[in-house]
Amino acid sequence: MADMWKILRILTTNKCNYRCLYCHNEGQEKEEYIENITYDDFIRIINIIAEMEIQEIRFSGGEPLVNPRTIEMIEWLNNNSNYEIGLATNGSLITDDIARRLVKTRVLLTIHYPAVLNSEYERITGKDNTSFLNAIKLLDKYEINHSFNFVLYPETVENIYNVIENVINTGKRIKLLPFIEKGFNNYSKDIIEQISKKLDTMSIMKEYDEKAGIISWKFHGGGKVKLIESPCYNHNIYTCREYGEIRLLPDLSLQKCIFAEKTISLKKLTDNEIKEMIVDLWKSFNKCL
Repeated sequence: MADMWKILRILTTNKCNYRCLYCHNEGQEKEEYIENITYDDFIRIINIIAEMEIQEIRFSGGEPLVNPRTIEMIEWLNNNSNYEIGLATNGSLITDDIARRLVKTRVLLTIHYPAVLNSEYERITGKDNTSFLNAIKLLDKYEINHSFNFVLYPETVENIYNVIENVINTGKRIKLLPFIEKGFNNYSKDIIEQISKKLDTMSIMKEYDEKAGIISWKFHGGGKVKLIESPCYNHNIYTCREYGEIRLLPDLSLQKCIFAEKTISLKKLTDNEIKEMIVDLWKSFNKCL
């Protein structure tokens, strides 16, 4: 089992330009305030963790590209570290200029893909899919490494097979994410069983990583589908620790689990105190909430 956090997820903003039906509200804009992580705070935190065992930095939000400094953070990380770099985005704010900058980095984009039909896309996100489709064209044009996410939400899951077909027909990758809320109720259990049986008949190869809780299907043309089993359903802290993600929120506080109500503010801590706090949070990350 892992002995330290593997991933630092940085939520660069709490603002989002989408209103997805299943959003757990960490990324929704709050009317009373909008917070962005500053570039200087980002650099400070990365320097603090430089000698720790963290392997990957993932940017998300909110919609991370709402923060105008997020691209600069990715560029700095690319030029000054060896971390794996990820960016989770809805894609709507990707312009030609941003694509030109991203292609010069090693970032992997993961893009929210809830529906093929525009009517469904707009119902789910509150926006039409024009910007999303334009983003995909730009990523293909500049050959930027990217994959997709789909949340297995009961009110939108009817879109899943159209999305999967579109992804695998273009030789791309998609992760199917379980929907979790309200005390970890397994809303996606039946959906996952149905989809798994369907993909078994469609794919040319199936693999199961029990330790990571990931089922993978491969298809002709290079397409790939991954289904992420949620450790929250059975309170499997061992899988969570193996995954090992700690979260830096837009208000510059740390959170060891997406469902943790308590966060630790870093604003008044010294560099050494922040490093000690990251270690202490790992040591206390030994049971589900």
